Amino acid sequence: MNIIRSRHASLRRLRHWRPCLAIPCLLLLASPLGAAEPTPAAAPSPRGADTAPPVDVLCRAAVAMALAEPERARGFVSRARIAGWLPEFHLRIFRRFARTEGLTLDDTAATVPLDVSAVDDVRYEWRATWDLSRMVFNPDELQAHAEALRMSDVRRDIQSLVVRLYFERRRLLSGGLSEEKRAAPSDPGAEDERRHLRALEIEAQLDAITGGAFSRSGPEFQGADP
Repeated sequence: MNIIRSRHASLRRLRHWRPCLAIPCLLLLASPLGAAEPTPAAAPSPRGADTAPPVDVLCRAAVAMALAEPERARGFVSRARIAGWLPEFHLRIFRRFARTEGLTLDDTAATVPLDVSAVDDVRYEWRATWDLSRMVFNPDELQAHAEALRMSDVRRDIQSLVVRLYFERRRLLSGGLSEEKRAAPSDPGAEDERRHLRALEIEAQLDAITGGAFSRSGPEFQGADP
């Protein structure tokens, strides 16, 4: 009987402590340690605050401003090749006026023995000539190819200048300095002002080279990949 009573007493103690054990478990689940850690926000891209168009857009605008597109150079060579197959046309128009007079010495003529006639002719002439040697090879292709090479050199120089100015401006906006300027002590405020003025100068140069494409903020520049 004592054993049975002791078992009943232990069951009563467990029933009494069951709510007390549930409270710490609920507090543990509700605590910040039990909750999932929030994911860190993605860092903004370095171009987030810079509204400048991508460098490839500026290069295309500068090349188009200088009329040095690759399509234009290819057009020169292709048109020179096709021109050898075209004929050479000649067109001539002339008009002929003439007047003839005759005298009849026959005594039996009942009419006046004078014969007068006039001539008024208009003639049209056209001619087409093909040169077989130009159909095989047109010498104008050499000049067109030389012009295409010159345009390629100009296009490469323009793109190099735009790329150099573009990334120099990016370095100025990011606060980067050269080794000489880092070694020489200077006023931070004056250095920031010089960087700002140099960035404005570069922007003006890019606008002049690209025909104002840098200062435009149209939808074609929004979200474009550099």
